[in-house]
Amino acid sequence: MEPYFIFRGIDSRDIGVVVEDMFDVHRPKRNVQTIQVPGRDGRLTQDDGTYDTYTISGKVNCFGAPLSDVYAWLSGSGDLILGDEPTRSIRASTTAQIKNTRFRCDGCYDSLQVSFDCQPFRYHVEQTEGANDIILTSSPATVSNPGTHKCAPRLTIEGTGTAVLTIGTQIVEVEELAGGVIIDSELGECFDLTETQLKNSVVTLMDEDFPTLAPGANIISWTGTGVTGITITPRWRDL
Repeated sequence: MEPYFIFRGIDSRDIGVVVEDMFDVHRPKRNVQTIQVPGRDGRLTQDDGTYDTYTISGKVNCFGAPLSDVYAWLSGSGDLILGDEPTRSIRASTTAQIKNTRFRCDGCYDSLQVSFDCQPFRYHVEQTEGANDIILTSSPATVSNPGTHKCAPRLTIEGTGTAVLTIGTQIVEVEELAGGVIIDSELGECFDLTETQLKNSVVTLMDEDFPTLAPGANIISWTGTGVTGITITPRWRDL
């Protein structure tokens, strides 16, 4: 199969860009700090459970495509899908200089060395934002995470009154639904349903962290007679 990649919704094959050397995929580095304690052998490690960004590089040939169009495409930030793993999407940006090698012969075209700065997770392509939401109307319910890492979902709780949401051992209390509240664990913010007003003051996170969905089965339940339903945008992801 012809190697390709998709960036910001544009397929390299559609604009006449040929991939010469495919981009390498890396496992992100875990953010672990080593600490040396005076009078103690070895070192201690402090692991905050997060991962660092990483950079991947590859070589493409413009093959007659206008350089200005290619430069405009390979700029800014967006989702990156590599052709050898079309079911996963990486949040990437191109901030590095693009190295251009020019040839002076018939049938030869500009060759570019391109780098992407990548966020650590690979998101499931079939779980595009809002396209495959999970709607819960009765409690308890089980939601299975097919990814290999916990995800940071967007939770839309609709109803009135007070609600207490439990996801596994995580507990979230909403004091005043007033129609509904959006809890976005990725952004670390809470909003009203129109997303025009912050609602952090009415949401209490019992363990201080925004709720996540662990790999495998997650039991979700809630109390509050005024709750009419919960919509989950899961954002499944792998390392």
